[in-house]
Amino acid sequence: MRNVLKSGLLALVMLFSQPLAAADDNAETTQTDWSVLRQSGEINGYLTLPVGDSMIDATLIPDRLGQSYGKVLILHDSNDGIDSPGLIKTLRLGLPDSGWTTMTVALSYSQDPGIYLATSPASAAQPTLAASEAMPSPPEENIVTEADTGSDKQLPPDNAARVSAALAYLNAQQPGTTVILAVGEAAKLADALAAQLGEQRGLIWIRPDVALDTLPAIMPILDIAPTVPGRMNEKATGRRVFMQQQQQAANYAQRLISGAGYRFYGFEQRVLSYVRGWLAAQFVPEADS
Repeated sequence: MRNVLKSGLLALVMLFSQPLAAADDNAETTQTDWSVLRQSGEINGYLTLPVGDSMIDATLIPDRLGQSYGKVLILHDSNDGIDSPGLIKTLRLGLPDSGWTTMTVALSYSQDPGIYLATSPASAAQPTLAASEAMPSPPEENIVTEADTGSDKQLPPDNAARVSAALAYLNAQQPGTTVILAVGEAAKLADALAAQLGEQRGLIWIRPDVALDTLPAIMPILDIAPTVPGRMNEKATGRRVFMQQQQQAANYAQRLISGAGYRFYGFEQRVLSYVRGWLAAQFVPEADS
């Protein structure tokens, strides 16, 4: 009887140990797959772009139409990446079918949160100390600076250097018309690229985080923005009015997408359609359009 019980317990142990071992194998396999994905560049068009002494992630997809009309450098927003699902992926994979080479480059945005302290009547009554008085200063002889250590550690390149290097690489790959497509905060980077662009150039804003008080350095412009049904997008309206006041109506077109949210989920194909249509109207010969 004891032998039977021992055999039964041994069988149960072996039965439950197999799923655990399989789970460990699966976890190890998953981790290895991510490593392979990173090293081999499974992202469509993945490449590493030299920027100074650093290597930055980027993508490049040549046109697939057989009739190249130019290239589009896509600058992602602070909450996106070079191949983010949704708008970025739709644009960079969709435009090559219409004869446009696309490139994206990894940008770095500050993630420092803004901290605001609320003052209560009780806290307002308490005496305050300066930071230098609240914390004792270390002895002067113990203060070590980066210059003292002789450290040659390089800071990662800023966004201006990244987009400049990306545009230089893109121009070396293919001459002709160059269009900057900037999403959200990336719209602030576009003007700095004007000197690197030729005569055939353009700018596409998608939900740009900019307030116009001077004319943009790159024109013509397509401005795509979301709106809430029944409400006015005041920032987008302000940009349109400013361009009209500067008598730049011929160089400025705006498309408002009613019902689209901050990230244009569900409206990616409509954005792609607007971008394709504007590019064709501005840069594609009538015989080819």
